Amino acid sequence: MKPLDNNGHELRSTFSVAGTYPIFKITFESGDGRGRNSQYAAGVEIVLERLSNVDATLTRAQITSDRVIKLVLEKGIDPSFEPRAFPFPLRLQSVDSVKLRKALGTAGGRIESDQASGGNNTRKMTLSVTLPGPVRGAADLELALAGRLAVRRLEMMPELSDVDAALVEWLEALRQGSRRDRGNRLWMSEEMVMLKASASAKRAGVFDVQLGVHSSGKPWSVEINAPAEAADPNGLVSVATDRQGRRFVLRQGRLRPNPDSGGEVEGAKFRTLSGLEPVIVTGAVSKVARDWYVVADIDGSAEDIRRQTGEFVHACARARLLSKGLVLPHPAPPTLASDEKGGVFVKPAKDATPEKEVLRLQGEVWLALRRVVEKAGLDLLKLRHEAGYEVDGIIVGGSSRILVEIKTGASAADIYEGVGQLVLYSRMLDLSDCRRILLLPGEPSATLVSAVEAEGLMISTYKATKRGKGLDVEFSQAFVSQCGPSPAATPVAAKPLVSTLALGVL
Repeated sequence: MKPLDNNGHELRSTFSVAGTYPIFKITFESGDGRGRNSQYAAGVEIVLERLSNVDATLTRAQITSDRVIKLVLEKGIDPSFEPRAFPFPLRLQSVDSVKLRKALGTAGGRIESDQASGGNNTRKMTLSVTLPGPVRGAADLELALAGRLAVRRLEMMPELSDVDAALVEWLEALRQGSRRDRGNRLWMSEEMVMLKASASAKRAGVFDVQLGVHSSGKPWSVEINAPAEAADPNGLVSVATDRQGRRFVLRQGRLRPNPDSGGEVEGAKFRTLSGLEPVIVTGAVSKVARDWYVVADIDGSAEDIRRQTGEFVHACARARLLSKGLVLPHPAPPTLASDEKGGVFVKPAKDATPEKEVLRLQGEVWLALRRVVEKAGLDLLKLRHEAGYEVDGIIVGGSSRILVEIKTGASAADIYEGVGQLVLYSRMLDLSDCRRILLLPGEPSATLVSAVEAEGLMISTYKATKRGKGLDVEFSQAFVSQCGPSPAATPVAAKPLVSTLALGVL
């Protein structure tokens, strides 16, 4: 695909995107300054600029020309390179795209070059990047980086009865994934959102819905209240359809003051602080510009409706807090963390305790997990939050991502800690769309299993057997099947360990 510059002009520079969220590979085809991709430099720069805008992290760079790939296959050379001034992993936000492009060109030109000076700086190049949320596919990312992602156009539904029916479906989807809290509040545990639905005082048979991120509900982050009229530009809520007839709950980007915010949050302030993008809405006439935002696609699955609504609520909560000038504790995206280490380490002698070798049990289990995952053609990724939080592993590349927390004990304390980590990390690292698995060395009590499953998590087990200074690790068949390969493809325990994975899909 050829990108557009910031004025909408197509650049003579071709690139493509492959991969699965959050890891993508962006390949720039080579240029010769004349006919083929003659605007190579400008194309790389504009794509790097847009990667900076979506807060991407650059983790690897490779020359992937036919000649170099042939040498990789024949001689096993490493096609990777890293500019000295821009060490990886490199968070691209605020990085000068022109300087980075030049540094990449210079460093990449030295890979198996015939010229002592470094050679061609417009070679075919592949960059590996990781992206924070929201979740997107390679095709959507390619359109966004090319500047060709059209703003969605929706038309308000003209009949009030249709609007009411759509809002009832939306509310029912939220209720399905909630459990009762005190009073008439509902807790959406997966989305970490509290909600309260009350009969509207304005019209019979419809509801006003309050949603928030506080355990008590109040102060609520946003309200989705039934509108007085259909296609009403003066109301805060509406329902609109796209060209295919899909229905979307919409809300204006306007939050009234409450204790969480520094006054009213609307217009450009809401857009900037929430991080959300408005949609173009037709079907209602207004003399005042209105910014409408999608809350949820009502014709999606109930799980998708809850996830999208939860993301909207958290965006509103974030906008409120930022409007007060607060600095949130996790403004930066996750970065790649180091792989776990296996083997043994020497624990120095202390007092009357002699020196001894200690097996890195956690690392051995992690390395065994990676072997299983890679055999299935997937990837095991470790992410670290800037505050120091680090997940044990995220399995990516399959039909859905899996967040894994490994414990080397199966006591109640181990389980409490693991559940807390899965819940907190999924929110803090923007991994709420992941299936979440607690991996234990043994089966816990039925009471604990039920409690964990009630929170939307899954438990699976592994068996670890000491082998000299190492460890043999066997995962339950149910867990292996979640990672992709058939049971026959990966060794498993002769007696499958009990797992609750078989039924679990978040």
